[in-house]
Amino acid sequence: MTEALHTWALAPAALGACCLAADRRRARVPELAASVLMLLAMLDSSRTHPAVPAVLWAEILLIAAMAVAAVRGRRAATHADADAMPSTGMTLHTNLGLVVMAVLVALMSPHSDGIAHHGPSLGAFVLGAAIASAAYGAASVVAAARTARTRRLDRVQYAAMGISALGMALPLVI
Repeated sequence: MTEALHTWALAPAALGACCLAADRRRARVPELAASVLMLLAMLDSSRTHPAVPAVLWAEILLIAAMAVAAVRGRRAATHADADAMPSTGMTLHTNLGLVVMAVLVALMSPHSDGIAHHGPSLGAFVLGAAIASAAYGAASVVAAARTARTRRLDRVQYAAMGISALGMALPLVI
């Protein structure tokens, strides 16, 4: 059942990455790279024998969140054309998505032995991850609803990432 839910969560993540790739109006390379990275981490962690350990995927995703924040912060400070930059909301959404996905990938890995041996503290960590995923999913829905109609790709991106995170978190509560 867990594998089916992981596989199901890949579809909206792929859709979100496609929306970012199709958006040619703005410079979206950091967000697209982050989306593809999350998709790769989800795909690898859904396998019975992942090629990359879950802890390493979590580290890569967290480093990517810091890199996107650094790149966007620097570009926003030096870029005069605001229309060429993604919104601050999209950058924040991407960074939060990377953090939530890092936690979920670490928890959902079939080889997360390092976490599994911590007994009662694991329950609190799982509960926190489930709550964070639900909050991210809810924030994604709100962001998608508030995005202007002219930015249809943004709305799909917000909704797809929220649904994907919820799909990855669902096995935690089942």
